Amino acid sequence: MNQSVTHRQIVLLVLLLCITGTLIQPHAQTIFYAEQHAYLSYVPVVFVMIVSLWLISRVQRRFPNQDLFESLVQRFPFLGRVMGFLYILFFFFVFARDIRLAGDYISITLLENTPISIIVLSLVVMGVFIVRGGLGSLIGMAELYVTLFLLISLIIPFMLIQQVNMDNLMPYFHVDVAGVGKGSWYIFSFYGEMIALPFVVKGSDFRFKSVLWGIIISALLMMLILVETITAIGVPIASRLVYPSYELARQLQISDFLDRFDLALAAVTMPTMITKIAFDLYFVCWGLKRMIPKLSGKMMTGPVALVGFVCSFWFFRNAIQLNRFTREWTWIAIVFEALFPLVLYLFLRPRKKVKQKSKDAGKDGEKRRKDSHSGELQPS
Repeated sequence: MNQSVTHRQIVLLVLLLCITGTLIQPHAQTIFYAEQHAYLSYVPVVFVMIVSLWLISRVQRRFPNQDLFESLVQRFPFLGRVMGFLYILFFFFVFARDIRLAGDYISITLLENTPISIIVLSLVVMGVFIVRGGLGSLIGMAELYVTLFLLISLIIPFMLIQQVNMDNLMPYFHVDVAGVGKGSWYIFSFYGEMIALPFVVKGSDFRFKSVLWGIIISALLMMLILVETITAIGVPIASRLVYPSYELARQLQISDFLDRFDLALAAVTMPTMITKIAFDLYFVCWGLKRMIPKLSGKMMTGPVALVGFVCSFWFFRNAIQLNRFTREWTWIAIVFEALFPLVLYLFLRPRKKVKQKSKDAGKDGEKRRKDSHSGELQPS
């Protein structure tokens, strides 16, 4: 059975899936198109994901004791497995992309002389050990590092007071709607990866209220970071940087005795990125176990991780190609993050016989309770 997940843990997992990749990759492209109103690009993305997750939450309520993989296979043995394998392939690509994205980020910003293959292999090994600990290990790391990331993100605005230039947001009310829409297109594929949660969390634990809180908090946090980036760096520079979030961290300085605060931030963001990579790997292995019951998901972590390591270099030659692929990747991501949830909502329902049996059982139980209650009221 799936491990029970609390309200707080659902919120943190949503933050983990939304923030990690979005913080590194698409912000520069979003600023390039939406300019000073780049933060508004999150509004349509948030709206679409709220609708998608609401639809999935309604589906999960129909199968309270199962995750989405189980309900798909049980209701539609063939087509359910086809859709399950499609999601597995989708997140396997996300896994390969994330380890290459994190490897390039570390290689460019921190370890310039270390071969990127060694960096990526180290990330893969750490991800394997986390996944072998199960969902509990992932949740534990998310509770620690995502919480630290949130605290630091709330402190950063006070450190940037001297570097902030509000004129960079002018004109305030002249919004380029087309540019904002293009910015949303680049953000969507990264931000929408929260769609993975119902596949690993059973229906009774997947509460829409928790997911909604996670979406709202993550969106406000990302909008705050975009505003900080624009006001501290400026649109012309930020739109041409590969990693504007790193440049924003370099602007931080605490008095004269700590001028490399970006290293302290890296100590928090790196474990968060590794946890996200581990979640991608866990999703793939968990899905394989659900699709092929005789297969051991724990034993598959090593082989799947090695295949992902090879594919990360096979799919992307360098960081520039990875950055440019975001535009095309959204066409694929929108199918899994917006279209398939609608299909599941319309067609994934329990069999009528099962529903009728549950109704009959409920009526019998109610009748017994009435009989026992009336028996108690009879005089002796």
